[in-house]
Amino acid sequence: MCQGWDTFKEVAPVSRADGKEPRRPVILSDEELADEERVASGIGEMDRVLGGGMTIGSAILLGGDPGIGKTTLCFEIASRLTELGLKVLYVSGEESLRQLASRKKRLGIKAAFAFLTTNHLDDVISAITEEHYALVIVDSVQSVYNPKLPMLPGSMGQVKDVSTRLTMEAKALDTSLIFIGHVTKEGVIAGPKVLEHMVDTVLYFEGDKMLPYRILRTIKNRYGAVEEVGIFQMTGEGLISVENPSQFFISQRGDIGEGSSLFPYITGSRPIVLEVQAITQKTNFSIPRRLSLGYDVNRLFILISVIEKTIGKPFFDRDIYVNVTGGMKVNEPAIDLSVAASILSSYKEVTLGQNSAFFGEVGLTGEIRKTVNMDLRIKECQRIGINRIFCPGEVRHSDGIEIVTVRNVRELGKKIGNR
Repeated sequence: MCQGWDTFKEVAPVSRADGKEPRRPVILSDEELADEERVASGIGEMDRVLGGGMTIGSAILLGGDPGIGKTTLCFEIASRLTELGLKVLYVSGEESLRQLASRKKRLGIKAAFAFLTTNHLDDVISAITEEHYALVIVDSVQSVYNPKLPMLPGSMGQVKDVSTRLTMEAKALDTSLIFIGHVTKEGVIAGPKVLEHMVDTVLYFEGDKMLPYRILRTIKNRYGAVEEVGIFQMTGEGLISVENPSQFFISQRGDIGEGSSLFPYITGSRPIVLEVQAITQKTNFSIPRRLSLGYDVNRLFILISVIEKTIGKPFFDRDIYVNVTGGMKVNEPAIDLSVAASILSSYKEVTLGQNSAFFGEVGLTGEIRKTVNMDLRIKECQRIGINRIFCPGEVRHSDGIEIVTVRNVRELGKKIGNR
């Protein structure tokens, strides 16, 4: 103060722009560490993919093609949590209240949860700070924007700002978040890649809109296993969890012909029996075509070369098409033996049988290598009535099932030719 003595006062400097005190490091002992708390949604396949339910305070990014059922799935989750007595807020930046009410009525959802139709980030933050919600669903993250930033909604800067601020606020309030994200024409989530790095879980909702089933796939999960898959069936009343996916995928197999085999696929923590189909027909082109759906096409080129060299059957005059039915994408090498069996079955015009399954990795020299979880695959095959399994090495098995040991591709060709 002017014209005064000893009037200076010591004031601690504020080091942060928001005026909040900086956080200090905290030392935790093992006894003070608590396991993450989860909230089960009651939707079996969704809880399986998330590792047992939604972790409190986690941020989930859900992507998928337009019309695949992302909003329908989120409506089902909101309804189940509301029935459990938890508060849910559904933020929509793309639909009006009338449209949301019409969708809710069409799905037959009776549970009453809160809706907020806005595109402003501040409106969303004010809503979640004024009242505590167990779950906040943002549909979509590209439609919400901060008007203080000189960028259009959906731009890289807007998506980063919106996701960052909402995630920080939700974690401070122990509120779970589900961001619904748009995808590009390449099938990846639109916006910066940092969006997938910031959230705790990334889910992709896939499937053909003309078919009744949907696949929920885990790409990233900080609180559970990755590569988990949830199977849903789309009906007029919404999504229904498929409790027995093996039977679901092979239920329409019927009277099989040449070029069809079964493969017990391990996805996450459970096995699913899939059908692998192949066609080898005379080509009309100077260079034969190679095409695969659900199986890596580069691995298909290698497998065809191994078969040609091992059994001496040239495919230079044949188009080869491979398909894993049900829209599933299989990356594990254990499917090699099933693909090879389907190709040889089509080429030799031999039916492999209704109840025969194949699994094993094919090496470059034609040997069949063992794979992980062999006993689990056999048990799943036995559970659904498959009584003959072609696989490498000796494995434990129960009565009533025949294990055919296949050491190399040459043996596989002989066994298929003798059927």
